Amino acid sequence: MFNFPLFLDMAGKPVVVIGGGTIASRKINKLLEAGANIVVVAPGVNAPVRDLYEKGEIHWVKDECRPDYLSSAFLIVSASGDPEARRIIHESVHPHQLVNGADEPQLGNAAFPASFEEEGYHIAVSTEGQSPAAAKSLKQKLRDWLRETIEKK
Repeated sequence: MFNFPLFLDMAGKPVVVIGGGTIASRKINKLLEAGANIVVVAPGVNAPVRDLYEKGEIHWVKDECRPDYLSSAFLIVSASGDPEARRIIHESVHPHQLVNGADEPQLGNAAFPASFEEEGYHIAVSTEGQSPAAAKSLKQKLRDWLRETIEKK
């Protein structure tokens, strides 16, 4: 499905995350680490997302997904689990926009691999959406191996 690995500079890039639950929270944290400018669109959000909003780290639009919220996004993350939101994203996205279908991988054209940074290395693992648990496990094994290798130097 995703056939081209790519690392992006997300600093200051406009990102719209549709949804405010657990999956959205994980994506938001990764994007914040990369310096993205994040707008969350959701009628309600979980406590971790609310905390980020209250700290001023993200913006929150307390509304349902609408096409006009998506038009200026570099990256759109679909993480609401709402079929209507997915329909709006599918019908509204421009060909030049990246979409991560966290709640429906077929909706997206971009994936978030399991990744880590260690001593100047940035390593990413993908199972093309087939097994996030396997990717996470392999990521941890690679991190442990890399740490051991670096310590031996």
